[in-house]
Parts: sequence; structure tokens; C-alpha cells
Amino acid sequence: MTLPPLDPVRRAPVASAPGVPDLPAPILGWRTWRVGRRAQRRTELVAPLAGITWPARQPMVATCGSQRHAPPGDRCACGLYAVTDPGTLEWGPSDHEVLGVVALWGQVLEGARGWRASHAYPRFVLTGPAIPGEQRAALARRYGVPVHRSEIPPRGLAALLGPDADVLRHGEIAEVEAVLAAHMAGWADRWEARRRKAEAAAARRPWWAALRGRR
Repeated sequence: MTLPPLDPVRRAPVASAPGVPDLPAPILGWRTWRVGRRAQRRTELVAPLAGITWPARQPMVATCGSQRHAPPGDRCACGLYAVTDPGTLEWGPSDHEVLGVVALWGQVLEGARGWRASHAYPRFVLTGPAIPGEQRAALARRYGVPVHRSEIPPRGLAALLGPDADVLRHGEIAEVEAVLAAHMAGWADRWEARRRKAEAAAARRPWWAALRGRR
């Protein structure tokens, strides 16, 4: 296995998780997954675009349809993605998408928003209110990492984290839990205020503007 590039900003060791190698400092980034609604898939983290299930307690290894290079390729979009700022993540329509931090290692390429890597494993996961407690607990048991509950949908949370995103991304398990406990109520209040403002603005739009937006 290729050692990950050292991150000069991070000095503390990464909290241990199944599948993450005992190395000086894997790259840490934000990404999304989808969790299953059906009984047989309720404990799986699924890549939202590719639809591939991330394995439990072993690394997710990137693949590519090209036989000319190993992922991630310099001139290819292959690899396992993560970003520095969760506010830049792209989201689908599902309320079962979740947010989390991953450790990246192996071959790692840096881009404008983050990285693409050959190997990755979740470090912790944040689910929204749509995910019941027993499903969170089952995910935590399966993957061997913390699975936290957000009081607001992960898409909204990602947009509100601000400077705390880096604290959470680099924090140890206890620090992550403390930050979430201290700030979740405030994030929920801000999200609710934004939601009400958006609803009020939509209510003031003329009926013909809504029709034009559907074309």
C-alpha cells in the first residue's frame, strides 16, 4: 500500500477506525453518502452517484473503467472524492443522504475543492432527522465509526458549519461530540430562520413566476 502524503497542518494522530491504516496523517475531507430505505440496505453507506456500497471494516478502493492507469488518474475523473468545505458539496433530492468525514490515503490528488484518492474509509457520519435511532446504531455497529444525529437535514447543516467544519474535520472523537452538542441548537435555529425566510419569499412570488420556473 502506498503511504498517504503528509498533511503539514495536522499534527495530532487520526482517531482509529476500522480499515484506516496506522499512518502519520491520512488526508481528512467531507463527503456524502446515501443510506438505504429497504431493510436489506438500511445499514449500508452508498455512493450517491455511482450507487456503489462502501464496504464495512475494510477500505473502499477506487476503480476505473480505463485500463491505462490506476485511480485516481491525472486526466480522468476517477477516484474517491472528498472536499475541504462541506458547503461546496453537491446533493441529490433524497432525504436519506448523509454527511461525513473520511480518511483518504494511497494515491491522492489535490484539486480545487479537495481531493481524489485511491483508498478511503469513513471517520464519522452525520445523519438527519429522517434517519431513526436504531438505523444510526446499526450503521455505527456495521462500520465501527461514530454515527451522530443532526437536528436538521445534512444538506442544511453543511451550509451552516462555517469555521466549525475544520474543527470537526480534524477533531478527535470527543472533540467532535463536544462541538456538535454545543452548537447543534444554534445551527437548528439558524436553519429554521432560513427556511421561514425562503417560504415567505416564495409566497410573495407571483403565480406566473412559479409557472415560468417549471419550463
